[in-house]
Amino acid sequence: MRAKRNCLLLCLWLVFLISGSSCAYQAQNVFPLDNAYPRHNTLVAELNRISNAAPGLVKHRIIGFSDTESLPIYALELGKGERNILIIGQHHGEEVLGVALSLYYAESLSQRYDKDKRIREILNEYTLWIVPSLNPEGWRIVSEGVINSKRKNNRDTDKNGRLDLRTDGVDLNRNYPVFWDKDSELNPLSTNYKGSEPASEAEIKAIIQLGRQKDFSFAIFYHSSALGLLNERIFLPAVDKHNDKYLDLQRLAALYAKKTPRDYERGHYSLHLGPSSRVGNARNFFYHSLGVPAMLIEVGGINKAGVSVIHPPARILQKIQKRHLEALLCLLEAM
Repeated sequence: MRAKRNCLLLCLWLVFLISGSSCAYQAQNVFPLDNAYPRHNTLVAELNRISNAAPGLVKHRIIGFSDTESLPIYALELGKGERNILIIGQHHGEEVLGVALSLYYAESLSQRYDKDKRIREILNEYTLWIVPSLNPEGWRIVSEGVINSKRKNNRDTDKNGRLDLRTDGVDLNRNYPVFWDKDSELNPLSTNYKGSEPASEAEIKAIIQLGRQKDFSFAIFYHSSALGLLNERIFLPAVDKHNDKYLDLQRLAALYAKKTPRDYERGHYSLHLGPSSRVGNARNFFYHSLGVPAMLIEVGGINKAGVSVIHPPARILQKIQKRHLEALLCLLEAM
């Protein structure tokens, strides 16, 4: 009897160890990326599959080309409504969570349109312009497993005639023509290099053109904090005065935060209410230059070891996708 009991205890202990190690694994970065993540070299096939499955609801677009490699910048036009919403999954190459999120939105919403009244009503009111990656050059490097930390595009900014993966390039989210002169980062080797002049990069010219062509009602930009300093927070444009328009944006951002649980700790996302970056980033450009309410969402949590997890495995990725989709739907219903 004692032998059986000891055997049972041993088995339970082994199960505990296995499950514990599995949970620990789930809260770690995985690189090369898990197969659940979209890849640059399969993006066209994925976009075609989504659009072909719902031809009356989804249109596949090319809105421009990258600066150095002339890679297409793709967009999906999803919905039948008159109110346009812009969603950009990625400005920085390593921020692959946003790419996966935005493509999940397109696939899930288009598949559920005919059978889900809630989805149908939203997509009859809105048209979502989903740009999975505004930085296909940086995304290509990361999604192919070359390096896990690639923020900028692939411009030869040190002009030595070759691509230095970790130092070359322009930070696209510092290159917008608003507050550009207030950004002090002029070092071409810096991860935050803002470029030689406002809108110097073809990627930014492409999204500016789209922004001017479409009367967007709202814009959402997904990012991920590799260092863990900004995780699971929402940031708004830099303003001097909180007018009614800004307060309404603040209300919607707070709702999104409230509806989005954190990845590894209790609680929900938070809305940053302090001063915001007064540089040439997307949310500042769309809000101040185009009059579009805009917010930045930092996706990716901090695990129990204090590590920023922005490349989680499939199981965590799928949980994040479902949570953010629900938050997005709540936001659209509240607009």
